[in-house]
Amino acid sequence: MQIILAIILVIILIYFIKKEIDAKNMAEESFISIVNHTFRTPLTNIKWMSEALSKGMSPEEQKQMSQNLENSTNRLLGIIDTLAGIKDIHNSAAYELKAVSINELVVDSIRRYRIPLNEKKINLSLPTLKDIPLLSIDTKKISFVIQVILENAILYSKENGSVMIYTEIYKNSLILSIEDNGIGLSHKDKRNIFKRFYRGEIAKKMNTDGMGLGLYMSKEIIRRHKGRIKAFSKGVDQGTTFYIILPIKK
Repeated sequence: MQIILAIILVIILIYFIKKEIDAKNMAEESFISIVNHTFRTPLTNIKWMSEALSKGMSPEEQKQMSQNLENSTNRLLGIIDTLAGIKDIHNSAAYELKAVSINELVVDSIRRYRIPLNEKKINLSLPTLKDIPLLSIDTKKISFVIQVILENAILYSKENGSVMIYTEIYKNSLILSIEDNGIGLSHKDKRNIFKRFYRGEIAKKMNTDGMGLGLYMSKEIIRRHKGRIKAFSKGVDQGTTFYIILPIKK
């Protein structure tokens, strides 16, 4: 059953990716490369675990294997959500703005990544956020942006690394910064980091499953909120700081 579901998911995913690449007139080689890196890991896991389940296993082993199968299937579903979201980020009517505390979104995102933070023994610093006004934002989309940056900070940091999150008010804007001491950005990365499907060479080696869409979508989401997003790094292995700048409407 899992294999059939996986095949259906892959067909849908290929449709979305091919549509995006056609729109950008990218080479066929790029399409093949993205499809290969995006699907190979979860599909290989599903195939291997499905075969293992057909053999003799203890109830405890079956339970663990079923959980792993569900995780891989959810990975494919998450990719679909990301690709499907590309259409929404360009559609102003798809933005549901309401007064929200950025503090709550940050705390919720940290809670979501608590396990990988603990597994890599990453020290996360979150100073007490005071006197931060509510923002008129789309909760789901801004949460997506925060989670993309936080996930990258975790993925591309070494064990015992650090991630620092700060919030400040400057003039009529709120600035949320997420700083890590991970792999940093090369000169080429700095020029292309927010481009669609772009992934740095070091990032591709550390995480082969990425699609190069998260930061591209994040930039468009922030732009639709009349804000800006910037990345700063002194260079390779010198960490990266992302700045999300959102207007405060009085």
